Amino acid sequence: MNKLAILSYLPARLALNPIVVNIEAADPVAYPDRSGLRYFCTVMLPGSYLSNQFEELIRLEGAEIPPSKTGSTVLFQGAFFEIQEQLEALLERQAPEFGQRKISVLSNLVTPYYCILSIENNDEEIYSFTQPVQYAIKAGINERDYSAYKDLFFTEFLGKNRRFLTWSPVVKTIHPAQPEFLYFLTNTSPVPQNLRVCYQVRYNDRSEESGCNEALMNVYPFAVHCVPVGPVALGLDQKEKIVVSYRVWLTNEKDERISEFREYRLEQEYRRNVRFVIFANSLGGYDTLYLVGKGDENLKVSRFLSDRFNGWEYLPSYSETVINTVTGERELTVATGWLTKEQLRYLEDLLLTKEAYLVTDRAFIPLVPATDSLRGKVDDEDLIGRTLTFRYANDETNFSALPNPSNLPVRATGWRVKAMACLLDGNGKRTGKKAATLLEQYYIDDNSKVPGSSIKANVPGTPGYIPPVESAECETTPFLNNAITRAGTYTRKNCTGGMVGGPATITVSAGLFGSELSQEDAQSKAEAEYARLNTQEYANIRGTCILQPELYDWEVPAGHFHYRASDPTKVALFYIGEGQTMGNSWDIQGAGGFYIFPQNTNDLNFPIAGNQFWWRFRTYGTPGSRQTYRVYVNGQLKFERTNSQLNQDGYTHNDFPEILAAGGFKSGDKLFIQVIDL
Repeated sequence: MNKLAILSYLPARLALNPIVVNIEAADPVAYPDRSGLRYFCTVMLPGSYLSNQFEELIRLEGAEIPPSKTGSTVLFQGAFFEIQEQLEALLERQAPEFGQRKISVLSNLVTPYYCILSIENNDEEIYSFTQPVQYAIKAGINERDYSAYKDLFFTEFLGKNRRFLTWSPVVKTIHPAQPEFLYFLTNTSPVPQNLRVCYQVRYNDRSEESGCNEALMNVYPFAVHCVPVGPVALGLDQKEKIVVSYRVWLTNEKDERISEFREYRLEQEYRRNVRFVIFANSLGGYDTLYLVGKGDENLKVSRFLSDRFNGWEYLPSYSETVINTVTGERELTVATGWLTKEQLRYLEDLLLTKEAYLVTDRAFIPLVPATDSLRGKVDDEDLIGRTLTFRYANDETNFSALPNPSNLPVRATGWRVKAMACLLDGNGKRTGKKAATLLEQYYIDDNSKVPGSSIKANVPGTPGYIPPVESAECETTPFLNNAITRAGTYTRKNCTGGMVGGPATITVSAGLFGSELSQEDAQSKAEAEYARLNTQEYANIRGTCILQPELYDWEVPAGHFHYRASDPTKVALFYIGEGQTMGNSWDIQGAGGFYIFPQNTNDLNFPIAGNQFWWRFRTYGTPGSRQTYRVYVNGQLKFERTNSQLNQDGYTHNDFPEILAAGGFKSGDKLFIQVIDL
């Protein structure tokens, strides 16, 4: 069995769910009059597949949400924009090819994009920020899961489990002739250089055999790959022994496994009725439904009639009523066969689909699901079966019964380059290769362009694919990130011997990320890498264990003091008074200003406020529990207290009377707050 590849996973946005962009409010101190403020979100998309040149899709304009007051704090939330409709409309699903046996790439299911955020005051721009390049995919999850998984679906769930883009059962019973497909997103770092589908077959004599099919070369980041895994596509129908079941997975160029295992058990019983329906699932892939129940088809005809004068001869063969047009609408009703309760629940994905096809002997015929409701699991229902109805998507106006046209002569065509671009790796750096991004179809005999839709993306596994070539002009990336060396916001929690955990130093090397757009975009990718590494798990492995954390060293800007907590998830510092709000507590988020920091952040610089009486800190823990907290300034213990108990909401308010009595915080002070749960 293949060794498991070590990979990290990058996020993507679900275009079938809300994609919300927030522009933070303009500084309320600098702009007390809010009437002239206007907020803009400009969505930028690449001009074509694999292109590095972005073009404006749309510029959205909005006003900020009116400020709200919470106690003595005025909250400024800025403006919000939903851009999923603009992105989703440009993305397209791509059904598998009939008889497909090789891995193919879907060129229009995922797109990179970025947003330019700006604020104008009375038509004068006062703020502009270009977001880093992100990726959107034509996929969605249930609304009840969206709030929890919107930013973590492709990393924590799909990525870490190495899942394919499907909700179908991991172990699935299929027919020996069933077309079956799996879809895989390469949101990994590093990106595999090639993909190969491997399998392990189990025969009826209990022997096993392993093998791998031909690899797909030139794999690109954030691409969705259609992987045929049916018995015929894998060549299992040519085996001398009888196949009972098999497992499939994907490997990279190092023969390391990069995907989950999927197991297929071949139907061993004779089925008189066999039908396959392929449908687009909610994650952008296509699943196959194996139907074994009784089915019937019905052809409903609509005729449009008109009357005409029958002439003065009144011939008996002359019709006064004429049929102008006849349109036939065909409908298929089929029983599923017996289902488990998990399979019954899975049918909901079929009812929510926007594309479905019936597999025939020569093509995938488009269907429209006509079943409007699905009865769920009934209590004490042992044998579960349901009936599904489909309408053929295309109307019929004529009848024919011709044989398969596979041997008919066709005019020879070819593909030629329409557009080219430098290839980028998963970090946005040029790979030294140039690729044809768009191809144009033409007739070989006279070199003329094929009419109609004759331009397509140049993707591996499709007719006319042109592999990339080495190019000197694609060796140097225009913009590279600068190095980042910064302490993380999490502290180590597994120190022993009385030592206290400190943060881990996170380093992102210079030149690790690149951009075709700007230095800011390259740097934002490095910041995203810092954020990805900034986790509790990383801190537990690489964080420091020290005896005296209060004696930390920090270069504090003039006119400021520095704040650090032993555990930033248990402490929040805030200042509310004299018309100014500062800190990192939850209740002042979105208040505006230069000293409002996100919750649970650490190592923060604050100005020496005028009336330091308004500085407070809040400690968090289990409701009803007790804590001891120690407050140090420049390594010296200023006071130590033990609270009676945390309130029913799990926090308590505290102030700094001992520090105020000594003259308050001074320029260059290093504040340290240690919390010990009792």
